[in-house]
Amino acid sequence: MLPAILWNPSPEIIKIGFLTIRWYNCLFLAPFLIGTPILYKMFARAGRSNQEADSLRTYVMFGVIAGARLGHVIFYQWDDYKDRLLEIFLPVVFYPEFKVVGFQGLASHGAAFGVLTAIFLYVKRFKFSMTPFRISCVNRTPGTGFWSIVDYVVILTALGGASIRIGNFMNGEIIGKPTGGNYGIVFAREVYTYLSSQYEDSIEQLTMGKASGIHTNHKVSHQPIQLTIAFKQHITDEQVIKEFLENSFKKSLVYLSHLQQPMLYEPVKTPLHYTLSKGAGYQATVYTTGVLRHPAQLYEAFSCILIFVGLFWWWHKKGQLLASGRISGAFLLILFLLRFFYEFYKENQEAFEDTMQFNMGQLLSLPFVVLGLYLVLRPAPKPVK
Repeated sequence: MLPAILWNPSPEIIKIGFLTIRWYNCLFLAPFLIGTPILYKMFARAGRSNQEADSLRTYVMFGVIAGARLGHVIFYQWDDYKDRLLEIFLPVVFYPEFKVVGFQGLASHGAAFGVLTAIFLYVKRFKFSMTPFRISCVNRTPGTGFWSIVDYVVILTALGGASIRIGNFMNGEIIGKPTGGNYGIVFAREVYTYLSSQYEDSIEQLTMGKASGIHTNHKVSHQPIQLTIAFKQHITDEQVIKEFLENSFKKSLVYLSHLQQPMLYEPVKTPLHYTLSKGAGYQATVYTTGVLRHPAQLYEAFSCILIFVGLFWWWHKKGQLLASGRISGAFLLILFLLRFFYEFYKENQEAFEDTMQFNMGQLLSLPFVVLGLYLVLRPAPKPVK
């Protein structure tokens, strides 16, 4: 069983001026770097060159980015972007004001569509004939089958899925539902960011930690936490500080407790529990409780690692004997069945999903489950004589 953990890492590894390196970006790129030697090994075993592997990697990278981004916009935020199509692939927004936001919002189901499309374009090329007019698809390289290439890619896709979900965990996004027990994760980054920006004129430093000793409002499914606040030097009136804590700061904690996906539990009608001390400046320790949630990102990441290990071992031992598409089918079937199951432990990504019996992630998983089942059960193609 998981212990109770307060999770509040910075999503940024380093920031120098306008240059920001984030955990998510590094973890997004990591599978392409780590997976390249593995892809070389797979292609060499099939008698293919490293140049062919590099070309496939480029196709897949663009397919992942385009598919994941389009998937998120179409499936989750179409109303927000239908009148601002240019912003879908830009790291900036122009409304309500110009702002650099990076590439936010990627959907794994869209990435799956993007990868399959990219592999199709890698394997096939369109051939046009004017007399008579005709469009046909032919293999770029003789003997290159679509599903045989997909078999290579899905093994590395499992590794990529694990890396992406760890990136989500570092960002504190795609969080799980409350555990209902005394274990889980308090995702505190949103709390820290909100309070730090809301009171930047008053608070010099804000730190968060698990509370030990005195605390109140503690339920089994909540973790006592303490917010240590160092006030700016010019704030010297103790009565003003007390009024700030008991009114403005208390209201902020209550507000954070009533979000669609609350990270805190601060009762409305009970007084704020805090202590106040004075050294070089005033410092307050505020006691509240955090909501313990499932680390759904880690559940999926661990599953993807197991899928990668299992599929790679299967390919290494039996790869030359398997019909093309068998590994792809097993991947799709296992991954998206698990995705359907894990969605029961995750918060919905958009409010409209709250009225659905099965959320968008579960509905989008079903076609991939059906495709995986077909690929696993279909008869092996007969060899051409």
